[in-house]
Amino acid sequence: MLNWQDIQVFVSAAELENFSAAAQELHMSQPAITQRIRSLENQLGVKLFTRQGRRVHLSEAGAYFLPMAKDLMRRCTRTEEMMNSLRGEVVGHLEVGCSTTTGKYLLPPLMARFIDNYPGVQATIRVGSRNRVLELLTMREVNLAFTSVRTSHRDIRYYRFEQDEVVLIVPSTHRWTQYESVSPDMLLQERLILREPGSGTYQAMKNALARHDISIDELQAVMTVGNSEAIILAVEEGIGVGFVPKLAAQRCLRLGNIHILTLTDTPMAYTIWMAENITQPATAAQIHFLKLLKKEGYLKDEEPVRSDRHVPL
Repeated sequence: MLNWQDIQVFVSAAELENFSAAAQELHMSQPAITQRIRSLENQLGVKLFTRQGRRVHLSEAGAYFLPMAKDLMRRCTRTEEMMNSLRGEVVGHLEVGCSTTTGKYLLPPLMARFIDNYPGVQATIRVGSRNRVLELLTMREVNLAFTSVRTSHRDIRYYRFEQDEVVLIVPSTHRWTQYESVSPDMLLQERLILREPGSGTYQAMKNALARHDISIDELQAVMTVGNSEAIILAVEEGIGVGFVPKLAAQRCLRLGNIHILTLTDTPMAYTIWMAENITQPATAAQIHFLKLLKKEGYLKDEEPVRSDRHVPL
């Protein structure tokens, strides 16, 4: 029978490609790491690593075994967590993947309250692009994912989490600071800082301007950046104006360097979705986190939204 600790050692060594580094990470000696790898190789009857100087690399058999080993570790961890929950304890590791805006402005205070209620839980927020966080979810490397755009996948189910809107920000010295809104065609005379194509903010802006027969190509785009914070910094420096989620803009408004506007008669609301992998059993920590979200007024849907429905942003 395979030993759980042997598998843990194998996964650590495979990810670090170094037995010494794995020993440090697991607080073991290097000979102990080598011994456990050899024990696992003897049980499986294959070589899991090849050596190249001080580094090790997965063999073909090792590369094939790695995802199964990770899955076995996750199942062992969830079993332990569920057994603890039967004794009334909520422990474990809650990992959440999310887009930058959600991760920086919505989830940290929620996670803080959750940890206050359940100090036995360790939480990790993994921030990345929507494609990356959904990839992590399908690979079962996170428990939940938060994204502004739904991507159809047979294993993913979405819930409406929160509503936000995209707003226009300008420097505090801009002539538009006397207004609360401007007409879309006024943007044609401005230098714009854009988000990358494919982001939720970019798509919301593109769709809103299209309703006024304005295309992205007509704008004077001076810079394209990968996150809302970079747009805010560029606007503060007077490089141009830009669109960002209101959640991000409000945090920076109090510094007095930007002014928030809307486009006249052009709502730019969008939905932030929470996604779960329906093939992945929920952990005790995940179940109690979802209870917290519902208690605080999130996840208002009585029924989850299936990913095969197309909902334009």
